[in-house]
Amino acid sequence: MDKFVVTISREYCSGGQKIGTRLAEELGVNCYNSDMLRLVSRNENMMDDRVASDERIKDTLLYDVAKQFYTEKLPTPDIDDVLTTKINDVDMIDIKNIYDYQSEIIVELARRESCVIVGRCANYILKDNPNTINVFVHAPIGFKMKRAQSRHFMPEAELRNYLAKVDERKADYFFKYTGSEWTDVKNYDLSLDTSELGISGCVDLIKRFIEIKQINENY
Repeated sequence: MDKFVVTISREYCSGGQKIGTRLAEELGVNCYNSDMLRLVSRNENMMDDRVASDERIKDTLLYDVAKQFYTEKLPTPDIDDVLTTKINDVDMIDIKNIYDYQSEIIVELARRESCVIVGRCANYILKDNPNTINVFVHAPIGFKMKRAQSRHFMPEAELRNYLAKVDERKADYFFKYTGSEWTDVKNYDLSLDTSELGISGCVDLIKRFIEIKQINENY
């Protein structure tokens, strides 16, 4: 396996983003997350080359690849993992062309380098790439609530509802573009519970899985 790509899908506040970042650091590869992909999907950022000066994008292939596919016809994505929104019960813009644009970027990144990609249906987009390792990160609601309380100051019931809504949007996004269930284990090579394994344990397991896959491919 000359190159590898680890895709990480994660329940909100389960620690998936932290796992992706730490895994990439330990493997010495780039980590691309949903925020970075949204950044290169904004017209004003690409037209004015604002992305090129962002510290998260510097020294990565992401900007060059994004520019390669940029057509200046993208709507502005304002909300994470939302395809459409309603204002006064009126359907607003469907951002499918953003999904297509980000898909082209993800495929090209996977072709050109080893990396970690968090979110954006990357496991489905790269389903035909034999060098992809797909991971789903989850945790019980109590564990996620504790993590969420450090960033969201809401009453417990409101916070619990908020977490459920975010994951519901993720599931809707995944189903619209893949036709399958976001939490279906058949979509992943590994399903990791951070409440049992911790961040470090999850990172170690993914690294070990990569090693095993590389060994098996050499036989």
